[in-house]
Order: sequence, then C-alpha cells, then structure tokens
Amino acid sequence: MIKVTIEIIPGGYAEGRRTIGLMHIANISDLARRSDYRVDFTEGNNPLTGMKSFTRTVYVRDHDRNQSVWSLIEKAIAAGKDAGFGRGSR
Repeated sequence: MIKVTIEIIPGGYAEGRRTIGLMHIANISDLARRSDYRVDFTEGNNPLTGMKSFTRTVYVRDHDRNQSVWSLIEKAIAAGKDAGFGRGSR
C-alpha cells in the first residue's frame, strides 16, 4: 500500500501542522506487471473553500508497474478528479 499525506504547515512552523488530505493506494491484482489499484481519498472540512469533508474511492486500471510511483499517483489523482473529488460537497 502507498499512503500519501497532505499536511499544511502554517508559517513553516512544524508544531502547527495538520493533515488536510490522505490518499491510500492499494494493489488489487496480486502485484501483476500491469496492475489495478483501489484509491481512497479523504479530505477534511475546509473553511476557506467551504468544502465539507469527504471520502471517495476510485480505481486505476492496467497500470504498468515498471513506471515511477509518481506516474501511479498522477493517474490516481486524475481518476479522483474524474469522480468529482475536487468539487467536494459544498
């Protein structure tokens, strides 16, 4: 499993850091050379944008595992955006 944590660090002070988003990517095809992944996104309430917290699950299909991890993360984000995670629930 890959876990991506998005933190905000106000003014660069680590003591004030807080997690504002999480992404978990799990291989669901027994680590095949071309694999499918389940991707779970979680984001908390955001008073700046008015978005309410949400959790969404999407899938990345037929990913070539011989690529950089950033390629998989890019595909995961694209799948999430297609599913509407960037629009949230206002």
